[in-house]
Amino acid sequence: MSARVPEPCGGLTGAHDGPVRFYRTGWKCNAHSPWAEAGQDEPQPGPGMPAAAWTTPSPQSASAVFDNRAIASGKRRSSPAAYRAARAAVGRAPALAPGLQLDLGQQDAHGRWMRIPAADYLCPACHETESASGDQVAHFAAHIETEHAERCTANTTLTQENS
Repeated sequence: MSARVPEPCGGLTGAHDGPVRFYRTGWKCNAHSPWAEAGQDEPQPGPGMPAAAWTTPSPQSASAVFDNRAIASGKRRSSPAAYRAARAAVGRAPALAPGLQLDLGQQDAHGRWMRIPAADYLCPACHETESASGDQVAHFAAHIETEHAERCTANTTLTQENS
């Protein structure tokens, strides 16, 4: 592609008149334009866009609501930031157990994991840490509070002191 400014009227000789505009045949002035060569008058500008053209609601704004719902439900892949934003837009944030930290991971454009999902749970009572990664994160996050409560050392010491 050339960066030079094209010569108006494609090198045609004669008097040039009016502004130079681009037509299908190249850059032409009013004297050498297609309508002048056909012997017609200069076309007048039309009425433009209708007044209601910019007030009509776009179907894309409605589709954004459905996209947020699909992302928030997990049915549509997205980045962790887009997932959190969609959850906030839909109005449902995931209920996390106290001490639970989730990293939803990150995938590239081909669906390969660049950073695998991971979760860590720090028990507020016994201060023990449990972790999960990969496919186990969903189950781990949903059940860690009840499963850890069964083996929590703080709960067993409290039970032994009360007996």
